Order: sequence, then structure tokens, then C-alpha cells
Amino acid sequence: MLILTAEHPGGKHLTNGEIGQRLGISVNQVKTLVHEACVKLGAHNRGEAILFAMKRGELGVSDLLSLDELAEIYSSMDPDVLRKIAQLVRQGPEDGKVPGRDEEIILTHRRQDGILTNRERDVLILVAHGLTNKEMADTLYMSTSAVRAFLNRASTKLGARKRYDAVLFALKKGELSIGEIASLDQVLDGLAPLGAESIEKVAQLLDEKLGKQPV
Repeated sequence: MLILTAEHPGGKHLTNGEIGQRLGISVNQVKTLVHEACVKLGAHNRGEAILFAMKRGELGVSDLLSLDELAEIYSSMDPDVLRKIAQLVRQGPEDGKVPGRDEEIILTHRRQDGILTNRERDVLILVAHGLTNKEMADTLYMSTSAVRAFLNRASTKLGARKRYDAVLFALKKGELSIGEIASLDQVLDGLAPLGAESIEKVAQLLDEKLGKQPV
């Protein structure tokens, strides 16, 4: 259900009726599944549930995105960082955790000539962490109306209809870096289902995009 919820053919998300048709269930059953997923994930809505499910490894990124799209999402990371993650996946670290000494490899860069202002980026980062408008306002020391204004402006600039689409589009366009919204363990959990070979393929695609030769 969450995979179908994340789809947006032609820029529009599937309705509950369309999701129900694909799954062979009623609209009420779709709503029940959405509610149950949100409760289990501690999410306020289905968009947040998708994001949380990806960060926790409940949904693999390959369930939602092609390798080319993944290369866009992780474009703020150095390709060699992804190769290190592929190596960790291949090694199978104990308890599924990344050794502390490798925390440095999550460091990413953000484009300096982007279309979003710093405040618009700040709001999207907090959206990605699941904060409500009120919580964002308290964190950023501004009013909820100001938060809504920044969020609406960011969404308009990115061509996004929903707040979590705005986060996804910002990642794909390099307006946000993956390190700003996820820990290394979360990145590893999200990518691990792909397998080491596919992660290395994403790194290769990034090499091609950057015009560099892999070491």
C-alpha cells in the first residue's frame, strides 16, 4: 500500500480508490491500512509514513525508485562513500550497525547556487524528520504561519504538491543533501536491500554524472 501511495504518475498521487483497485480491496480497507502503517511507524500521515519506512528499512529504496533516480537522490554524496556503504553491506556489520569510526563517510555537500533559501531548506529538513508545523515553528523560533509560508514557497519552487514530495524533489535536485535528513545507519538500512552490486552501480552512475573515473 505504501509503495502505491508513493507513486505519482504524471505528477499526481494515486487516489485511495485507485490504490484499492490495484490491491483488490475497498477504499475503507486502504484507509485502514494507511492508519495502521502510520501508527506502527509513528507517522502523522501517509507521506511521513513512506519517509519513515524508508529510513527504517521497512521499505527498500528500490521498491520506490530506479537506479537512475537513486543516483539523483544520493547525488550529494561522493561516489566513494557509496562504495564504502556497499562494502559494509557485503561485510554484514554486526547487529546491522555501522562502526562508529565510519561515521565520517556520511558527510555530504549541498549545492551553493540552489533555488531554495536557507530557511526554506531548514523547514524541509525538519519536515523530513517528521516535525509538525508547530514543532518546526518552536525549533526555528518563528510563527506557524511563517513555517507554512516557507514550506509553500519551497514546494512551489520545486514543483511539489505535498510536503514530502518537496523533500524528495529537493534531494533529487541537490537542494538538500542526504546527510541532512538521515544518519549513516539509516542510509545503510535504506540501501542494504539493494545489495552491494546495485549500490556500486549507483556509485558508477554518479561517477558518470560527475564526469569522473572511479578509483
